[in-house]
Amino acid sequence: MREPVIENAFSFPSITVITLLGFGTLLAAGAIRRSIPREVSVFGPMLVAVATSVGALFYRLTVDPYLVSDEVTWHEQSIAVADYLLGHDQLPTGLHGGKEGYPWIIGPLYAATEPAPLVPIALGMLLFVLLVPVVGALTATATEELQLPERSANRAILFSCYFSALCPATAIWAPRMLREIICMFLVGIMILGFLKFLAKPRFGPLVLVALAATIMLSVRAQVAMGVVAGLLLSGVVVYATKFRSSIARVMIVAPVFLGIFTLTWTYVDSTADLSVESIALRNQALSDASSAFEGGDTAYQAGSIVDIILFNLPRAAFGPFPHEFNGSGAILLAIISNLFWLFCVVGAVLAIATVRNARAIGKPASRRFPRSVVVMITISLTLVAILSITAGNYGLVVRMRLMPLMALIPIAALGYTLWRNRRENLRSARRSRSITASRTVVS
Repeated sequence: MREPVIENAFSFPSITVITLLGFGTLLAAGAIRRSIPREVSVFGPMLVAVATSVGALFYRLTVDPYLVSDEVTWHEQSIAVADYLLGHDQLPTGLHGGKEGYPWIIGPLYAATEPAPLVPIALGMLLFVLLVPVVGALTATATEELQLPERSANRAILFSCYFSALCPATAIWAPRMLREIICMFLVGIMILGFLKFLAKPRFGPLVLVALAATIMLSVRAQVAMGVVAGLLLSGVVVYATKFRSSIARVMIVAPVFLGIFTLTWTYVDSTADLSVESIALRNQALSDASSAFEGGDTAYQAGSIVDIILFNLPRAAFGPFPHEFNGSGAILLAIISNLFWLFCVVGAVLAIATVRNARAIGKPASRRFPRSVVVMITISLTLVAILSITAGNYGLVVRMRLMPLMALIPIAALGYTLWRNRRENLRSARRSRSITASRTVVS
């Protein structure tokens, strides 16, 4: 029997729990808001996020008001946890390793409300709204380090907040009983805490990072390992930039990179088969347009892991490509999500190109890349690299790309802001030269 999304949704316990979650969201938003300049109002973007998620929920209830696919599994596992907490059953044993944290988050909610799928869906929607101030705080950290003019800094922060509120992939997955939004929130908190620690070494931000990483390891272990690896590697890269010698930088970064790569590969291999054959099957699923979200049946003939990664990485990072469109709703969803992803990638490239441009930042440029940019770019690349190896099909690719978006959106907003500044400053300089030349001719 299919489970309706609104089952037990209008009971008093369900309404009470959703209300309490709403108050908790407001408190968390207020705490995160302190990292954003007062001149920037995040109320507008948060209101847009509320409207986007509520609209997506109504659409979902209209089209298919039942739990589907993974939602059914999470619903059943959360009921088992709730029964254990209420003393009705023994400790559940069928939870998946590296994923068991999600039922343990939802289980207590079910224990308080009876099984009501709308409660965890409401939690995801509220966390989607919280992504707005989290992304804004990440962008504010970058603009503060760059010491951008107030107008430019506020513009970049506002851009990032609206990017987060209007992200189509996030809005699609928010009204569903899935882990994606929780994982995005945890990734954002980990990055924010780490940047706060780099800016001013204190014990508090490290505790925040450790807490978010611990929860993330139980909810989505592979992504958690990717983020932790990216944070460690970015910290080493930031330290290495203090040395002017390129050889010294390589000698510092290379051993750490190899060590982190080896440990991460070993862990991921222990949780997901990374043999040539298994990755080749994933490659086939990505390259076969007819597979869409289901996956392929035959292996791509590759001779080595390097060959497979070179084949897989472009599709995981930039696919699906136009020639892979087959008219199905699944692949159409992937293409729509891909447009926003590529929009952010272009913005990140602009940030890398302009972050040390004097005309763009409005002051003499530093020779060193800002540490916040280094950290977020490193994490994005690390997560995309893991995604290119472990992604099984475009459905998983679209959902997994949400994690690096937490680092990519702030950099993209910064990139578009700096690009606009550079254009305005160049236009202003040309106008000044033209006025000066005309005055010279007149005199």
